Amino acid sequence: MVTGAGSGLGRGVALHLAGLGARVIALSLLPEELESLAREGEALGTPITALPVDVGDAAQVHNAIAEILERFHHVDVLINNAGIIVLKPVEEMAVQEWDRVMATNLRSVFLLSHELVPSMKGRSKGLIVNVSSQSGVKGFVGEAGYCPSKHGVEGLTKTLALELAPWNVFAVSVTPGAFMRTAMSLITLGPEQQAQWHEPGELAPGFAVLAREVGAAQSGRRFDLWQLSQTGSIKQGLAAAVSEQ
Repeated sequence: MVTGAGSGLGRGVALHLAGLGARVIALSLLPEELESLAREGEALGTPITALPVDVGDAAQVHNAIAEILERFHHVDVLINNAGIIVLKPVEEMAVQEWDRVMATNLRSVFLLSHELVPSMKGRSKGLIVNVSSQSGVKGFVGEAGYCPSKHGVEGLTKTLALELAPWNVFAVSVTPGAFMRTAMSLITLGPEQQAQWHEPGELAPGFAVLAREVGAAQSGRRFDLWQLSQTGSIKQGLAAAVSEQ
């Protein structure tokens, strides 16, 4: 299951995993993006199940997961990728904007984990991958909502790893590790950084490495998607310590 799958990294991940033969469930807020994604999945010969869901809305998430578990019985890997940003200093950011960023970026991770963890524990199998950012380990000007949301994602990942370890269910976080061409990076990256960016699909193989190799020793850790994708090695894909960022 991939959230924020209609565009950017989420779309690249959904298509890559479908191309490998995985049964992919794609969640996004925008139905038109999901329709386009589903058509691409059909072209790959691996249908993608696409559901329009506001992942920050508890009722919508509950209903979507109930439908998915009824149809497919389980989810092996949950990729919490959905994310938005509002670039404003704290005194200019409306409370409603802050709430929307937190709902999409952090509340969604809790809601989806809350709904799927019982079935994962029941099978003693599962992996939760939470997409973080350098903003999850450092502060940046103008990210009064985004930085706290990603720091929260890092903390929730560590808590999930500890709580779920007895049931053989694992949780990790990932940072891109390279500049990506996405709608968000168009407003957060300058011309020099944009000259170095990569297409989201180039980072997508890193998720397949995690799905294949994450075990108890890696749960709770943070990984660099670019390194995972380039090396295919979970050991080399471990993100650098915070002091080295």
